[in-house]
Amino acid sequence: MRFLRFLVREFIVHGIIFAVAGTLLLSAFYLLSIGAPAESYAEAARSFLLLISGSEDFSIAHPGFSSGQIIASGAAVTLPLTLFSLCILAVIALAGSAYAVTGQYMAEHHEYFGAERFGKFMNLVISILAAVPLFIGFWVLANIFGSNAPLIIIAFITVVLGGLSWDATNFLKTDMLRQVNSTHAIVFSTLGHGLGRFFPMPNTYSGYIFSSSLPRFIPYLAGKVPAIIGGVTIAEIVFSFPGLGSTLLDALLATNTDLLVASVFILLCVNAVVAFLVKTVLFLIYPRWYEKAI
Repeated sequence: MRFLRFLVREFIVHGIIFAVAGTLLLSAFYLLSIGAPAESYAEAARSFLLLISGSEDFSIAHPGFSSGQIIASGAAVTLPLTLFSLCILAVIALAGSAYAVTGQYMAEHHEYFGAERFGKFMNLVISILAAVPLFIGFWVLANIFGSNAPLIIIAFITVVLGGLSWDATNFLKTDMLRQVNSTHAIVFSTLGHGLGRFFPMPNTYSGYIFSSSLPRFIPYLAGKVPAIIGGVTIAEIVFSFPGLGSTLLDALLATNTDLLVASVFILLCVNAVVAFLVKTVLFLIYPRWYEKAI
């Protein structure tokens, strides 16, 4: 019964209804911003109905393309790159937080301050990178690799520049450091387990503390999905990937209402799918926490 409530809330309410209502509202705002005539709103609504019904009559820039082909072609690039960027963001936050927590442990229990100083230096470097605009990093990467830039580097730049990784690391680090002085963490630190200096592995000091922060970190990641998709969209435009970014740019340049409706719908669907996957992980691991955290 609890899983059924989860599906209704996340898949139907936060997924389908969010994508449908969001597409109509954002498309209406766009038409309003360009001063489109009243009939354009009706045409946009008709196009959207044809799109979600899978009608073969829905043809955009390329005659003969079905709505399913259009959505699939955009999501085939945007969705994997978004998931890839989200995974890299999580890894950076986990590694940085584990190093910070174990560095404090070394300073307090062994009077070794080298790790703590290095952690502060790395935090400074990440904060400087966070101040660099995302498009500058993509522009430099495009000048080096052209349109054949490796996806792993694109995903890395997406989360490092602009502040996503800096914010995620600080969020998780602050939450984990809050757990350090708890009784269970102090007891665990005396049992002779490894520290987990560079990553919170199971049966390590940082891993044990991270397990207490996990129910709060997963919803945090879900909340960062729209920002990641925004970065991915910029990357697709810069590198001319046939995904959501290029489709959205074509719609704006050509003032193509049909293409705009499809682009917005793909954007919101990708956001809903990734957020649903992240929240599913939280529900499966901590079903009781889900009700409080989401």
